[in-house]
Amino acid sequence: MKKSFFIWMLLAVFMTITACVDAAEQVNEPIDEDNKQVEENKGGKEGSETEPEEGNQDDQPEADPKEIIMEKSKDVLQALKEKNGEKLASYVHSEKGVLFSPYIYVEGKAITFDSEKMKGFFQDSQTYTWGSQDGSGDPIELTPSDYYQKYIYNDHFDQADEIVFDPKEPRGNLKRNLTEVFPDSHTVEYYIAGTEEYGDMDWKALNLVFEQDEKGEWKLVAIAHDQWTI
Repeated sequence: MKKSFFIWMLLAVFMTITACVDAAEQVNEPIDEDNKQVEENKGGKEGSETEPEEGNQDDQPEADPKEIIMEKSKDVLQALKEKNGEKLASYVHSEKGVLFSPYIYVEGKAITFDSEKMKGFFQDSQTYTWGSQDGSGDPIELTPSDYYQKYIYNDHFDQADEIVFDPKEPRGNLKRNLTEVFPDSHTVEYYIAGTEEYGDMDWKALNLVFEQDEKGEWKLVAIAHDQWTI
């Protein structure tokens, strides 16, 4: 009888332990599921923070420089009208200077002034060879002031009939090669129409050419005159 009682006690202990284990497993299961859900939510949140946002600034298109250049061209034109060398110098490209061309086709030996030389442009009494005259081929030998009168501000360009940004087609029979000389540039053309008295052949245009410097600022690199040629 003692032996049966002992067996019965072992069986009772075994059943008690089994019940406790089952209960513990039932309690732990939902806890694990909750932890799993928390980890998933945490991972999702972290992922959303590290994903790149759409419309990254690096993917944005570059701003259109037209408005900036048009505004600067107005200032340059005003400085030319006023013969203000100091003001003009502030717009000249620091490395390339400003090139002067009497015609829309730029010759290989065109004269270039740096910003320092531009300051004294209207006081400079030296005679330079600016190119060759259309038709005769004679050298254009003038002081800066005389060149200005004939091949830069030789009309009221501040009252131009047309102002064109990046003109493509030539108005006369000379080739426009400004974009070949300055491939990264933009041009503002001030055009004055010809008169009936001269069969419209007395038209003229002033081209101001701008290119970015190393700081990304648009600077004046050329002043090219245009007119009817033979």
